Amino acid sequence: MSIELELKFLLATADSNQLPGLLGACGTITDSGPAALLNAYYDTPDNWFRRHNMGLRTRLKNGRFEQTIKLAGQHHGALQARPEFNVPATDIVPELAAFPSEIWPADTDVQALQQKLTEIFRTDFIRHSWQLACEDSVLEVVYDCGEVIAGRKTELIAELELELVSGNVNPLFHVADQLITKLPLRTGWLSKAARGYLLADKQQLNMPLAQQQGLMANLTALQTVEALYYRQSAAIQAQTSQLPLMTSASHYLQALSKELTALQYHSHSAQAEALAGQLQQGVIVFEQSLYNHFLLALTMLLVQQNGVATGQEKS
Repeated sequence: MSIELELKFLLATADSNQLPGLLGACGTITDSGPAALLNAYYDTPDNWFRRHNMGLRTRLKNGRFEQTIKLAGQHHGALQARPEFNVPATDIVPELAAFPSEIWPADTDVQALQQKLTEIFRTDFIRHSWQLACEDSVLEVVYDCGEVIAGRKTELIAELELELVSGNVNPLFHVADQLITKLPLRTGWLSKAARGYLLADKQQLNMPLAQQQGLMANLTALQTVEALYYRQSAAIQAQTSQLPLMTSASHYLQALSKELTALQYHSHSAQAEALAGQLQQGVIVFEQSLYNHFLLALTMLLVQQNGVATGQEKS
């Protein structure tokens, strides 16, 4: 088992060629080059894995199959921390009996699950990887370019991921902060798996309740509204149709501002209030560096509050 501790951002392919130079300014990089990754995600007709906050995937890379189960973990704004189990596979169809027995909920009939497995969607992409030695930590930086495919429907994949391999988590945030300053990054909130389930109509992204309590709840609500804005923008051309979402985003930023003031994080509170004011004036802030710096700072604050491991070696 390993703990996947990563930051995810969206970055247009045209801007990705700047990554080697920018990463080299942060530390010592080793270029692993590109590799094609073909991924199939499986579940049962009644979404057993999704309902149990588990993800099941097989991957073909360099002629070899690997299967992975990701368990429910912690989601702190831009950061995702999830336990994952990787085992070799002989084919594209997962072999559930190969996974450790302790990962399954009590009374799980693994054999019955195996018989019900069906492919839900695919994520096929080219991954360019770099290893970055920075301060006392080692990071893996990858850029993925490809598609989410569910039947005849597709969505573009153009993602940058920064993952902690070993050492302290702080350089992970430092590098991300530098990249946000230099590149038009937007914080990625939905995983490839979540996007696949949405594209396959196996899951819905719903508006959050208006009233939330706590930093995490309001941040999650804000990012849900942002995701809804972009998922609806392709189908809704008139900006006026998006006004309710902009109003909701402003509401959650104001709520975050109040929470941060109460915790005496006054500079963060002022940033949230300023962003809320721009949204009220019709300015879409989601691609601004100020907004994404704010999300990153809030993510680090939540990590500190919730005690995410900062010195974990991947296995």
